[in-house]
Amino acid sequence: MQQLYQEEIVKIQPKGLVTIPKKFRNELGFAENSLVRIKEEKGRLVMEVVRTLSYPVRSYTDSEIDQFFELDEKESKDLKKKGLL
Repeated sequence: MQQLYQEEIVKIQPKGLVTIPKKFRNELGFAENSLVRIKEEKGRLVMEVVRTLSYPVRSYTDSEIDQFFELDEKESKDLKKKGLL
């Protein structure tokens, strides 16, 4: 299976700035002021758009997670006894 790819040559500006060609930005969803992840992979730089959530996400402590699992286990046992699970 032959892999098709597009290619452009761009100049690295002072401080490492690179302009991503418009056709790539449009095709890959790189919007102005968006975040991207850049990683080195086998001697190449790989860049991908970072998707962010438009709402805050709560982080849970290990203790809160343990409490959740304990409650879930207890409720599951109760439901099984009642034949609902």
